[in-house]
Amino acid sequence: MAATSWLSLLFGKRKAPGVLTGHTDWVNSIAFSPGGHFLVSGGKDRTVRLWRLEDCQQVWSVTGHADWVKAVAFSPNGQLVASGSGDKTVKVWSVRGGTLITVLTGHTDWVNSVAFSPFGAWLLSGSADKSTILWNTENWEQVKVITHISPVYTAVFSPEEILMATGTYDGMAKIWKVPEGELVLALPEHGDWVRCLAFSPDGKILATCCWSDTIRFWRIPEGDLVASITIPKEATTTLAFSPDGKIFAIGTHSGSIYLWDLEADRAVRVIHGHTNHVSSVAFSPDGKWLASGSRDKTVRLWRVRDEDQPL
Repeated sequence: MAATSWLSLLFGKRKAPGVLTGHTDWVNSIAFSPGGHFLVSGGKDRTVRLWRLEDCQQVWSVTGHADWVKAVAFSPNGQLVASGSGDKTVKVWSVRGGTLITVLTGHTDWVNSVAFSPFGAWLLSGSADKSTILWNTENWEQVKVITHISPVYTAVFSPEEILMATGTYDGMAKIWKVPEGELVLALPEHGDWVRCLAFSPDGKILATCCWSDTIRFWRIPEGDLVASITIPKEATTTLAFSPDGKIFAIGTHSGSIYLWDLEADRAVRVIHGHTNHVSSVAFSPDGKWLASGSRDKTVRLWRVRDEDQPL
């Protein structure tokens, strides 16, 4: 069944969001499967959970880490899930049954970020040990270790898989060549730890945020600051571009989520429902749904726009 069909059956005219419950502590990270039929979440309760969105049911839950699960990611073929943890490991799971495929060791401190490259050749992990490691997904061997001068909080790939960006606690965001690990660009210091990064779908813009009310948009690879968004009295915690690049989702410490129309340069909706810090937001592949994970222990699904109606 097509994603649009089952999502329509699931939500219909319902105004309330779908709520996925099961985590017993903070939800730190979420990700849609490439087909949009599943969602994976990782939490402070040390679990990785797979959810089937057709009926909002949990498919499996694994407690394979010895500490918080800080980050989760789907492989582009939808067959694997990677998780990074405070136990210093990256683990790779089969989506079919939650079977452990491999354990990647090499980090010496918390793994804060994991990301598969868009075409699946690489897996990137960022750690509080001040390093990012690029892994080959064919044999799970280390391809490149990049050393930073501060703990790494976030690391992402560009859509073309030729660049990767890292954000660190010293307020720096840097762009590196894949797979060589050569430094391409260092953006101006942000003044606070860079906690989230997102490339636009065309790869021409990198959005950055720290623990502040301002999100910045940089032209890549030139590094020019081209725009910024300020949300007064809010601390930005997570962000995501919609698949068409027109809408930008901003999660905040207060629990609110802002949907920002980038062409109109204004917030078109403020979503309320979470009762605590929003840790992660993600658009469905068709762009019609937004998922959010929170310290209130829930994952929620929101309709981005109603059928045949403006946002």
